[in-house]
Amino acid sequence: MIGALVAYGVYAVFPPDYRAKSVVVIDHNLEQAWNVSSGEASYFLTRETRKLLELAWSDETLGLVADRVGEVSVQELRDEILQLSQPEDGGWYFYANSPSASQAEKIAATWAVVFYQQTYEAVEVSAEVEQMRREINEVLERYPGLTVRDISKLIDRDFPTLYSGKGISHFIELDLAQTENLTVDRSVALSVYLLSGSVIGASGLALAALIFLRAKEKDAQQAE
Repeated sequence: MIGALVAYGVYAVFPPDYRAKSVVVIDHNLEQAWNVSSGEASYFLTRETRKLLELAWSDETLGLVADRVGEVSVQELRDEILQLSQPEDGGWYFYANSPSASQAEKIAATWAVVFYQQTYEAVEVSAEVEQMRREINEVLERYPGLTVRDISKLIDRDFPTLYSGKGISHFIELDLAQTENLTVDRSVALSVYLLSGSVIGASGLALAALIFLRAKEKDAQQAE
């Protein structure tokens, strides 16, 4: 009880930053690009996702965010403010932390919008890549039982330049699902503070009780 009260006091006096969440929904449309099952598509999904992650955290993207938001540096955005949670296909969650709720909301929304714009600007239709895609699909049709490992070896051996460029697949579709009226909460919930305080308080009381009992036993032994 005491630990929880102390934790509540710490939370009230030194509250954690606010955290805002913006959402971009991504569909890679792999079923249109590759003749593979959902399980085999994981190789291509991983490679495409890696490109998007690099784009989201690139100096250019974060530089645009910093310019639009103002009074924040790329280094601060990367090291202290931004967080990204993504399931590869589906909703990508763009988080921003700040002592100000409105600032957190502004940064999160700006990052999502800039990422959306930068992704479409990076979409590339390359004749060379399209030729490789056709040849790979021919192999996949000829050998439908290939595993993800087989596909990886095939591309590394015969098509090593498939993912060497920075261009984003033209099959991708993005939707700015949430960039206004964002969800803004504390970055750490009060319940976490209370639970931690309770655990620490209980541990402290148990330790104090143990020390007291041992001291009492020692006194009893000396009295004998």
